[in-house]
Amino acid sequence: MSKFFFRIVAISSTLLCFMATETKVLIITHNFNSPAFIELQHKTFDKFVQNEYEYVVFNDANNEPMARKIAETCAQYGVRCVRIPQEIHTRPYLPRQPRDPLQRPNIRHANCVQYSFDTLGFDHDGIVMVIDSDMMLTRPLNFEEYMADKDIAAFMKGSSPNVGYLCPALCIFKMNALPDPHSMNFNCGIADGASVDSGGWTHYYIKKYREQLKLVGVSYLPSYSLWLGNHDIHSPVDHSIPDHIKIAKYQQLGFNEQEIQFLLAKPDTFEFFLDLHFLHYHGATNYSNQPSGYHARKLQIFREFVQNLVST
Repeated sequence: MSKFFFRIVAISSTLLCFMATETKVLIITHNFNSPAFIELQHKTFDKFVQNEYEYVVFNDANNEPMARKIAETCAQYGVRCVRIPQEIHTRPYLPRQPRDPLQRPNIRHANCVQYSFDTLGFDHDGIVMVIDSDMMLTRPLNFEEYMADKDIAAFMKGSSPNVGYLCPALCIFKMNALPDPHSMNFNCGIADGASVDSGGWTHYYIKKYREQLKLVGVSYLPSYSLWLGNHDIHSPVDHSIPDHIKIAKYQQLGFNEQEIQFLLAKPDTFEFFLDLHFLHYHGATNYSNQPSGYHARKLQIFREFVQNLVST
């Protein structure tokens, strides 16, 4: 056989080896009481993620009936489910002040995010995304291409001019490129004198490694900025504005036809992230104590949009 043949065989073997060992994108979310969103997330990831990936649900239900529902839903769709030991919310798992209410939603959330990274995320040799359980991918996304020139892409929050941090509603990490990732802390509370939400203590990690990190903030577009009422994004919805004016504005912003019809239904408190790639239901755990009718209508609009999206 010719040297050329052996060279082709060697190249092919190398490519096959590379393909076989390519690290999957790890997608982490945390579910407290919303198993219905697991199906929707699973279907949107299946349709739009353009890489090999593993979707893992960390089950943080505070009672066994809900824990079983979350586990059963994961099993139904072939999703890996990891039960979070509930004692992490009483130890406490992260540093707390004596009077901190340990069951407060953002404290529980900070514990969950930290636990999932301590036990899985920090040791992943590749790209890791942490995402809220009620946030859906609605457009094709190639994580390898998107993260090619980035170490971290995240929704950024700031509590003061000098305190900025990663919000774990949506963060993407090139974990094997980060300096000392295990030192990252997703706690809430006080950071450099400022009050911070879950993820707030990542401020210290960013502060320490800012010169080394290729860090970018992802775009954020809240629904209240889209109603065009009185030309003030913070004003109440003005129903007198004709749909054709809204449609023209939505087209200018880059929304497609399905998204425009969704917006014309006037959904409340939804959010768009990363150049309209992600749609966030926002508030699925009902920490704002909205009445059941409010969530029934909101969920109907959301579910219909997502189901139509994944079926086309």
